[in-house]
Amino acid sequence: MHPRTDYIFLVAGPDRSKSLQDVLRARREAKPLLTAEQLRRRELDREREAIEEAATAAVEAWRATGKAVDAAGRLPVLVYLGIFALEHGAYYGSKHWARRVRAQLTAAPACEVGRCGATGDVRMLLLDRSAVGKERPGRDLITVCGGCERRALRLARDRGRVLAREEIVALDPEATLYDASAIAALKSRYARPPRRKDLGR
Repeated sequence: MHPRTDYIFLVAGPDRSKSLQDVLRARREAKPLLTAEQLRRRELDREREAIEEAATAAVEAWRATGKAVDAAGRLPVLVYLGIFALEHGAYYGSKHWARRVRAQLTAAPACEVGRCGATGDVRMLLLDRSAVGKERPGRDLITVCGGCERRALRLARDRGRVLAREEIVALDPEATLYDASAIAALKSRYARPPRRKDLGR
């Protein structure tokens, strides 16, 4: 036997009954290791983990340096959402939030509470937390003064949810922040215990 023929025979083997097309067809017809749904879920899990890692790294850098989480450039919306979930302060200190505040102040420079309209000491309230990272002025944000912000936050705490725009606009800017029963409850909660000299009176 010719040495070259021997070599070919040993590599190819004696049985060459399956063609390349047969092998490829068998692979196409074989049951996949993962279903399409499992593959999609795996990809979504990878994306979620990457977003969580990016948000965590941004918040840790913000805590360590005090620099805005997006000091090096804009971040994807989902990363901003992750940052907001981890640390509101990091999000509100971002350049993205500063741009949103400027846009909202251009759209509504005065307090939007119906009976207020103050132009000093104004700030923004976020109306829809699902809009974080893509807030639109006049839709997802509302301009309020400091007093109306405190009233809105107190009412939101009492109701256990974020207030709608209409509820904030309807606030009474003349109303006291705390009613008599709330003040009495605060006094009883934080009152100092009686001292011995108080008992002798």
